[in-house]
Amino acid sequence: MKNVEIPESLYDVFGQKQSVIELSAILLFTAIGTFLVFYTYTMPEVVLSDWRMILGFVLIADIFAGCLANFTHGTNGYYAVREKNRLMFILLHVHLLVIAWLLAGPLMPAVILWCYTLVAALLVNALKGHKLQLFFAANMLFWGMCLLILFQLPIWFLLTSLFFMIKVAFGFAVDHYPTACDK
Repeated sequence: MKNVEIPESLYDVFGQKQSVIELSAILLFTAIGTFLVFYTYTMPEVVLSDWRMILGFVLIADIFAGCLANFTHGTNGYYAVREKNRLMFILLHVHLLVIAWLLAGPLMPAVILWCYTLVAALLVNALKGHKLQLFFAANMLFWGMCLLILFQLPIWFLLTSLFFMIKVAFGFAVDHYPTACDK
């Protein structure tokens, strides 16, 4: 499988190397996932400025890209040996809050879902090296999905929230390949 050297400015997203297949799949998933959210997006009664729409959907694209990238050897390995970077990455993920504000989404559910995801990711990350880390992450993800159902969110925000949870609490916080670090 052919690997691509990733530019240093994109290490935080893709790690230092990615296979052509993984990189292609990430880009395709990002494009289709973002399109699906855009397709299901219902314009609010308040007219939003173009910059808010563009920035909101750039952040949604980042969620979809990171959601799949976090399951690759390249991204996982990059963060497996950079614990401080992993913690900062988790703490800086305020995407859901910003998207809700930019695109006039449901703010209170966004705050609750963001808090839940952040706490879940921090707990999962603290279990690095423990045999139950993956199980605990899946458990936290499934409880988060129950929250999504309870909120009865608009489909575009439901999709965004679901993939945000998968990206941060399950994809990123778990060390998926502990013996195969791509340093």
